[in-house]
Amino acid sequence: MEGKAAAAVGLGVAGVAAGLVARSLVKGHRDSDGDAAHPQGWKAVTVLGDADDFHRDGRYPEPLQRVADELEIRLEPAPGDKGFEVHARVLEGVDLPPDDDPARTLRTALRDAKQVFETGEVLRATPRPHGERPTTLLGGVVDAAEDDAKGEGVL
Repeated sequence: MEGKAAAAVGLGVAGVAAGLVARSLVKGHRDSDGDAAHPQGWKAVTVLGDADDFHRDGRYPEPLQRVADELEIRLEPAPGDKGFEVHARVLEGVDLPPDDDPARTLRTALRDAKQVFETGEVLRATPRPHGERPTTLLGGVVDAAEDDAKGEGVL
């Protein structure tokens, strides 16, 4: 039985190593893992619904409307008639508050506007609907990652 367990662990380690090698080869070939900055600063998100409803009466959903004056925004049909795409970038010469990262502010506004449009609210992992829980070592790490993740990653 020990031989089978050792073989399974060895196979798992070999699989992880092969995956890491393949990822590094692909990333090196493309010079990006898909999360690189767009050369002109555009960020985009696909939204399920009708673009006319998204920009009704000259207003976007609140999270995006809050920063809309500082952005260039365009709406385009999504491929395969699967909703529409919202493309946005910070206008040149516009200064967002000094403590804000413009890319993070834009990413958060796009994500939150998509959620408000599709579900009627900004979805949150915290506070948890089942109430508070005591902070543990690993739980604290997860909470910190949730807090930091809002403006990061691929849209």
